[in-house]
Amino acid sequence: MNAKASFFHSIFRSWVWVVVFAIAFAWVESAVVVYLREIYFDGGFGFPLVIQWEDGKRIIDSLVRIEFGREIATIIMLVAVGWVAGKNGFQRFCFFLIAFGIWDIFYYIWLYVMVSWPESLMTWDILFYVPLPWVGPVITPVLIAIAMVVAGSLIIYYDEKGYEIRWRWYDMAVELSCAFIMIVAFCWDWKNILQIPGEIKRSGIPNPFAWWLYLPGYLFSIIYFTMKLRQSIITNRPSSPHFQKNNF
Repeated sequence: MNAKASFFHSIFRSWVWVVVFAIAFAWVESAVVVYLREIYFDGGFGFPLVIQWEDGKRIIDSLVRIEFGREIATIIMLVAVGWVAGKNGFQRFCFFLIAFGIWDIFYYIWLYVMVSWPESLMTWDILFYVPLPWVGPVITPVLIAIAMVVAGSLIIYYDEKGYEIRWRWYDMAVELSCAFIMIVAFCWDWKNILQIPGEIKRSGIPNPFAWWLYLPGYLFSIIYFTMKLRQSIITNRPSSPHFQKNNF
């Protein structure tokens, strides 16, 4: 098998198995959510959430604590898959991004297959519950998931071709700052979603989404990534023959 064929066989095989895992794991996640909705919300997916307050304190069901743990365990599993699939630290992180993105996209696909939900990409959903409820239209996490899959796949591709992808700490800081801004957008309405008691009447129905936070963070993260990747490709072309890098 020549170097080029070896490259596609090795990296594509890893990529495919990560995708297969993420798709299957998404079915498990979707099934769990369907069960939870059936138990707590009569099978519905609408707002407001069922929140109980007593003497100014929120009453947290014991199963909610288990749900917190399940969400954290989900992330750990996706990280573990990325760690096993990647050949170096950068690749491991990228495979995690791919696994997370595919898992998130197929989570909604399987939910639609199972219960015909969401009705549209603008349907509201609760994305995470740790540490605050993350709420937004379905299209918002899907856009992020697509960007994660594309970015992770491109970096792995060029890394395997022998390009030196220079990603400094400040580049990661920029991307993480953009991610933080988008997280703030998801959590912006948390007091209303949790229906915190007080002088202000809170319905628990999501208010207009904080697009003014989400879109700048999302678009700038993509533009910055594209510029850095292009710069790495132009300035760090492999000086040796194609696939000389011994990663196989």
